[in-house]
Amino acid sequence: MAPGKKEFKSGFAAIIGRPNVGKSTILNRLVGEKVAIVTRKPETTRNKIQGILTRDDAQVIFVDTPGIHKPKNLLGKQITQVAKDALPEVDLIIFVLDVTKGITPEDRIIFDLVKAAKKPAILLINKVDLRSKALALPLIDEGAKLYDFREIIPASAANGDNMDILLRKVIEYLPVGSKYFPDEQFTDKDERFMVGEIVREKALDLTHEEVPHSVAVLVEEFTERPKKLVYIRAVIYVERHSQKKILVGHNGRMLKAIGETARRDIQKFLRRHAYLELWVKVHENWRKDPNALKILGYA
Repeated sequence: MAPGKKEFKSGFAAIIGRPNVGKSTILNRLVGEKVAIVTRKPETTRNKIQGILTRDDAQVIFVDTPGIHKPKNLLGKQITQVAKDALPEVDLIIFVLDVTKGITPEDRIIFDLVKAAKKPAILLINKVDLRSKALALPLIDEGAKLYDFREIIPASAANGDNMDILLRKVIEYLPVGSKYFPDEQFTDKDERFMVGEIVREKALDLTHEEVPHSVAVLVEEFTERPKKLVYIRAVIYVERHSQKKILVGHNGRMLKAIGETARRDIQKFLRRHAYLELWVKVHENWRKDPNALKILGYA
């Protein structure tokens, strides 16, 4: 290596925490691209999603995991296991706490998972923009007692506070190595997956509490057509007919709103025009059906 030249670093950093602590917002902020959908609804993330940041000195693969919680159905068990299984595969763990909630019983379970993984870990105390930063001090003290974190960083993913510090520390603790992905790639997920997630995001954002946990999206067709047009047909699945009525709305207005807002984001993501056809179907208790979970990409 030439004198004065830094060694190139690369590796995987898992972002873990219970639901709704801001993990996906952190991922998007660090990567600089919208890799994971973000809503106010808990348990939005259902898959392990990798966001890739490539710089002159490093390539970091951030692994966004579903929120770890006490599952209520087979879907909940599957996605919680996805998060747990991610820990042995990574080089570094970023454990996220919500400063507005303190350390909850679910957080303590995750502390135990971090200990068992025996990996370098950073504790990120998120959402300090919503409370006095002084409220983070007790969490810093308690977190330091619960595990030997390499760093404890109060931050706000929403406005970017201290995210530069987080990134610098992540790279510091990664091993020396070569790139895993091409420079231009920013996620391991394909366009079809991302389109389905965008549709689900809009359905969650625009509907009531009754619907979100029962929504799944299956992209049945994704076809390139002339003049840089992509034809997309997607089905939004719910568990009850009452939920279908909410998603369709009076004279189809809700479904139209979901389609219009989703299409705008899809076109921005694909960087080309898209024709989006949406349908809503009922599959009763799909969250408890192993075959349905497999078809929908959750098994």
